[in-house]
Amino acid sequence: MTQYIRKMSTSLKDVVEYTLEINDTSHVMNNYIRKHISISWKGSVICQSCQKLMKKFYRSNFCYKCFWESPLASQSIFKPELCTAHLNIKDRDLEWEKKFQIAPHFIYLANSSGLKVGITRGSQGVIRWMDQGASQAILIAEVPNRRFSGDIEVALKQYVKDTTNWRKMLSGEPDPIDLIQMKDDLIKHIPNDFKKYIIKENNITSIKYPIYKYPKKIKSIKLEKVNRIEGVLNGIKGQYLMIDEDKVFNMRSHEGYIIDFTVQENDKQQKIF
Repeated sequence: MTQYIRKMSTSLKDVVEYTLEINDTSHVMNNYIRKHISISWKGSVICQSCQKLMKKFYRSNFCYKCFWESPLASQSIFKPELCTAHLNIKDRDLEWEKKFQIAPHFIYLANSSGLKVGITRGSQGVIRWMDQGASQAILIAEVPNRRFSGDIEVALKQYVKDTTNWRKMLSGEPDPIDLIQMKDDLIKHIPNDFKKYIIKENNITSIKYPIYKYPKKIKSIKLEKVNRIEGVLNGIKGQYLMIDEDKVFNMRSHEGYIIDFTVQENDKQQKIF
């Protein structure tokens, strides 16, 4: 039985559909918009690598041992330009790293809080964009391994941001961007050795989120400071829950927290998405 938070799964429909698996129950979170929800932390967490139960994480949702030894916490996870598995060079666990790194990866442009460049495994595709709260996205290139995607991203982030301003992303819809034009401008800066990987098709993915009301003045809430979080769910974007009184809760950053999740049902309330 899953008792701890994992990031919500997403499905691209007219409006992104979010599903939370918790306590052996599958919750379609879109159905809870404008309903009262409650998240109660039980005071324990589970390491996202070894599944060790403990009172608090050492760093980044890992125990001490896994933070320094697990391939899930290696620098190449956060900096793909450091990947070496394609050269048969080990970082922490070569077998795991080969499976993770030597696979198709995409470089893309997305509009979440403005224009950004990013990378994603081929198997993740649009999931990455929904997790980042992007409203538009376009593929730039497809490469055979993670290292090449990191090299291209490093080259392009001299001209465009590679991060999302989450506060801006949660404040409202971003202005539309001509992604095709931006792609044409940026591919000129891709190193010649990687130009053969450029995707010629210019298919733009548009994404909408289940949001009744955006927060006016964002108040980020964390379980380390408040053991119980509750209120009316006003919307979901990226991996953030928007709760009344301008509160926002990042599900992704709380992966591993053992919680109880409840919803106050009200038959008079209607599904609005």
